[in-house]
Amino acid sequence: MKRLGMALFALVLVVAPMFLAPTQARADVGDGTITDYRVVATVDADGNASVQLTLTYVFGSDGGHGVKLFLPLRQEIGNDPDHWRMLDTTIGQVTSPSGANAEVQTDEEDGNLLVRVGSENQIFHGTQTYQVNYTIHGLIAPNQATSGLDEFNWNAVGDAWEVPIDSVQVTVNGPAAITRVACFSGSDFSRPCDAAMSGTAATYSARGVGNGSGVQVVAGFPAGTFTQAAQPRLERRLSVGNMFPLTPWTGGAAAALSALGLAAVFRRTRRGARDQVYLGLTPGVAPAPGQEGTVGYQTQDVPVAVQFTPPADARPGELGTLTDATADNKDITATIIDLAVRGHLRIDQTGKKDWRFTRLNGGDQPVGYESKLLSKMFSAGDQVTTDDLRESRYAGMLTDTQAALHKRVTTDLKWFTRNPATVRGLALAAGLGLIVAGVGLGLLLGLVGWGLVGVAGVLTGLAVLVMNNKFGHRTAAGSAVLAQTRGFELYLTTAEADQIKFEEGIDVFSRYLPYAIMFGVAERWTKVFAQLAEQGRYTFAPYWYTGYGYGFNYSTFSSSMDSLASTMSSSMQHATAATSGGSGFSGGGGFGGGGGGGW
Repeated sequence: MKRLGMALFALVLVVAPMFLAPTQARADVGDGTITDYRVVATVDADGNASVQLTLTYVFGSDGGHGVKLFLPLRQEIGNDPDHWRMLDTTIGQVTSPSGANAEVQTDEEDGNLLVRVGSENQIFHGTQTYQVNYTIHGLIAPNQATSGLDEFNWNAVGDAWEVPIDSVQVTVNGPAAITRVACFSGSDFSRPCDAAMSGTAATYSARGVGNGSGVQVVAGFPAGTFTQAAQPRLERRLSVGNMFPLTPWTGGAAAALSALGLAAVFRRTRRGARDQVYLGLTPGVAPAPGQEGTVGYQTQDVPVAVQFTPPADARPGELGTLTDATADNKDITATIIDLAVRGHLRIDQTGKKDWRFTRLNGGDQPVGYESKLLSKMFSAGDQVTTDDLRESRYAGMLTDTQAALHKRVTTDLKWFTRNPATVRGLALAAGLGLIVAGVGLGLLLGLVGWGLVGVAGVLTGLAVLVMNNKFGHRTAAGSAVLAQTRGFELYLTTAEADQIKFEEGIDVFSRYLPYAIMFGVAERWTKVFAQLAEQGRYTFAPYWYTGYGYGFNYSTFSSSMDSLASTMSSSMQHATAATSGGSGFSGGGGFGGGGGGGW
């Protein structure tokens, strides 16, 4: 699931920028200053503004190549989250009356037009003057309800300038007599500044702006001054709301497809992944050697009969893998305890959460995955501690043993038709593929407002991920051993002290403890034998384990085993790892804006 979480997180990083507003670009500036910022804007009846910007720039002590401007090309609409207000801008002639280099480079960046004036090959010092001519459309707000006027509403000095601007003068020439003017400055365009009007012209002035503080100018014309062409151009703004709207059609389609996808997953895991069984034989019974049984598929849950011993020649780690089709950390820990019980190693608890393992010569022959585990565990010598196991040299101990266990139950014991790790890996890949396909389809259909349909692919993919270990088959032999395993689990889970079956020459407690750890009932198993010890019918003498402190304390033994399992898991895993809108006469900012500085 961690991989899934990282995959979904990466997908969010890719998709999220589509829904974000364009950021106000910031200039890469030094310590320059604009002493004089003069703007003349001439607006025609179609709403096109011809702008002439003249600025006097004083470079800092290190000089600079020139100046650059950021002019926004689109803007949020406060009451319309589904559209951008487009600010169509075209750069015209750019000159330098003071003789500085006036070469122009333009580029679009984060919804802004970047205009760079100057040359990388030249450095200028002192005071230089630059004149930039451009046209812009989209600054008119026709027939505003609050003022009753057609408003020319413009951030003549944007709030993205990062150099100080000493003096600003703005002139607006319109196609008709101006009836009302307003000027605002500051970082939030709330501080009044000077404004005057005369006929078809208006003038505005402000001082001490720049460094994030701009100037908004508003000129009101009689309603109807501007033609229909003056209306701002709108473009669709992609958002969650308009790409994934919930309507009867989109919701119905998404629900229907999701139901079909989930039903297919359910059918595949409930019917297509049924285990094989021997037909006509009692669950847990296999044909006698040399006989062939009739193999079919399990159609219903079978009752579990108590079994007083584990399946013959079956190790606890193998049975744990058979039970849930996964060789997990608990199975590895149970294997290590089992190897200790069988005399291949001794476990000494040296602290509350510290253990030392000493290799011994066991009485039986370990199978393949057990030999690999012992070799890796004692690769540096005959003793190793839980702290040592955190070192990188033991990195493969966990994953290699898990892989060997999966191979053991599939190839050697033939309990599965296919390696469960492979089946699970394919299921995880399919689940992630369905999620990615669902997201991609949702984004594609979102362009026409049907993005919600992609949810079906995402939900189906998530279902496959959750059910990833339900797609494999157990063989008939595996099903027979599984029935025996369930019966033995029932015994360990329910047996009382007077029901324990002792075997001649066998420490039943130690012998079955690894299985109890694998089944998660080690504490109960220990308590049963504690009762037998109190009755004088059993004596704790674990030859394979030395406890922490004085003597053997069965009351803390089970918790020590739990702590050992947790510490072993942690050690092995550690080794494996690493806006604007409305009337402009109330301030708050207008259309356009941007900023700039030196470079």
